[in-house]
Amino acid sequence: MTVTYLHHSGFLVETSHSVLLFDYYTEHGKYDKLVPADYMGKDFYVFVSHAHGDHFDSSILRWADQVQYIFSDDVQIPKDFTGKVTWVKPHTQVHVGNIEVSTLQSNDEGVAFLVKVDGKCIFHAGDLNWWHWNGEPQAFLDDIKQSYCGEIDRLRGEQIDVAFVPADPRLQDKYDWAVQYFMDTVGAKTVFPMHFWRRFELCEALRQKPYGAHIAVITREGEAFSV
Repeated sequence: MTVTYLHHSGFLVETSHSVLLFDYYTEHGKYDKLVPADYMGKDFYVFVSHAHGDHFDSSILRWADQVQYIFSDDVQIPKDFTGKVTWVKPHTQVHVGNIEVSTLQSNDEGVAFLVKVDGKCIFHAGDLNWWHWNGEPQAFLDDIKQSYCGEIDRLRGEQIDVAFVPADPRLQDKYDWAVQYFMDTVGAKTVFPMHFWRRFELCEALRQKPYGAHIAVITREGEAFSV
């Protein structure tokens, strides 16, 4: 399996028979190099966890005749769009082509995805995160803890090969809490930090944690990993 980091929370995963694209975001075309036609012979699936502009780039709609879309139901597209779209809500399970998709409820917007394909299990958290903002009221922080931990607890027992989990530096010293809880509760063979706003040094910092052997150290956009 090959994983390519695109930008922000965007990743491309290529398995033996399939290609999965998560939360593609080009930032005004700067990272717009992806061409689904380059993967002829493989099923191509495009996932959008929610409608925020740093997770949903409407340029993906131009691939309507080449891919299948799995969209959170808060994403809005033109009414006359003719592509193949599967809409998902939190806590649902669907089969699309040769993949099985289960969703969690984000504590921001939309969903997180658990995808089983070609004998692999992949988790993309979207904006499901332990959003502990220093200085916020304790009641808010307690709700955030409960919502994040409660959703991650639903993954107990899953044998996850690759996980994409937020490590947002805006949370200051709490940036790694989501990764820590995920690793303590579920774990994965390889974890890719995301939503880190080009602070690539945070990947190396996570590598120094007790679970660090499972962290992929991303150093640049477009970097590919064999996992």
